[in-house]
Amino acid sequence: MRDSRLNHPERRWQQSFTNGTVAGALLIAFVILLCAWRWDVGPDRQPMPPRTVRLHLEPLRIDGSAVAPLRLAGAWRLTADDSRFGGLSALALDKSRLMALSDTGVLARFDLPQGGTEETVTLADLPDGPGSPLLKKNRDSESLARDPFGRGWWVGFEQHNQLWLYDRAFRSGVRAIDFGRERWPRNLGIEAMLVDRGRITLVPESGNEVVDIEKGRAVSRPLRASGDRISDMARLPNGEMLVLLRDVGLTGFRNSLGVLEQDGEGWRVSRRVALRVGTFANLEGMAVQTLPSGVVRLWLVTDDNFQPPQTTMLIAIDIPLGGWPGRSRR
Repeated sequence: MRDSRLNHPERRWQQSFTNGTVAGALLIAFVILLCAWRWDVGPDRQPMPPRTVRLHLEPLRIDGSAVAPLRLAGAWRLTADDSRFGGLSALALDKSRLMALSDTGVLARFDLPQGGTEETVTLADLPDGPGSPLLKKNRDSESLARDPFGRGWWVGFEQHNQLWLYDRAFRSGVRAIDFGRERWPRNLGIEAMLVDRGRITLVPESGNEVVDIEKGRAVSRPLRASGDRISDMARLPNGEMLVLLRDVGLTGFRNSLGVLEQDGEGWRVSRRVALRVGTFANLEGMAVQTLPSGVVRLWLVTDDNFQPPQTTMLIAIDIPLGGWPGRSRR
C-alpha cells in the first residue's frame, strides 16, 4: 500500500534532483568546453626574458640494484628559483653543461653535478617556433639534438609535427621541416630524435614506426612489438642506438633502456634493462657522455609535469666497459 504522505514529496524531490543533475551536467559541460576553448584558442603561456637562478640539487638514495647490470653513478632531485623550471622532456650535452628542454618551450642550461648541493641554471624561452608563443600547445617541444654540421640545435614539436633548427646560441630559428598536422594524431607526434650526418631518425609517441629523413625524403618503417613508448634516443660510441622507454599503469611508471635494432624491413627494441628508480619517475630525456676513463655515462631526467608527487630527477648511470648488456642479433 502506498503512503501518499511520502509519495508526493518523494516525487518532488526526485524531480528536483533530476533538474539539479541536468543543471550540473550542463555546468560541467560548459566548463569543459571553456577549458577546451582556452587550451585551443585562449592564451595560456607568457614568454619571459632569460634569467639565471639558483639550482638546488638534493642527493637521492636509490638502490644500485634498481639499474643492474648497469651502475648507478648518482641521483638528484632538482628544484630552481623559477616557476618555469620543470616539465623537462629532452636532454642534451653541450661540453660540460646539460641542456634540458621542457614541453613548454623553455630551455634550461646548467653544469654537470660536481658534488655540491647548489648550482645555477639559466632559463630561456625558445625564440621561435610554430604558431603563437602565447599557447603552450605551440611550444610542446619534446626532443633536442645537436646538428652534426655545427649549424645549431634541432628541436621536435609534438603537437605541430614539426622540426626546427635553431642557431648555436638559440637566438633564432633558421629552418623548419613540417610533416603536416595530420601526419600523427594529436599528442602522439615526434617524441624522440637522433640526428646523424645526412640522416634524421624520428620516433613518434604513437610508438609504431621509425621515420628516417634522408636526402629530403621521409621513409617510415614499422617498429615491431615495442611495448612501452620511446621517449628519447641517443647514439652510443659503438654506433648502437639506445632508446629510453616508459609506460604508466596502476602501479606507477615503468621505465627501461633498450637498443633499437633493424628487424628485416623494420625495427625492434631488444636487450632491455629495467630502471626501477621510483613509482612517479617519468623518465623522458637522455644524453650520452664519454668520460676520460672511457666509461660511457648516461644522463637521464624526469618530467615532473608540474604536478606533485612527480619531481624533476637527474640520474647518472654508467655502462659497463664491456658494452651494453646482452648480444646483438647482428
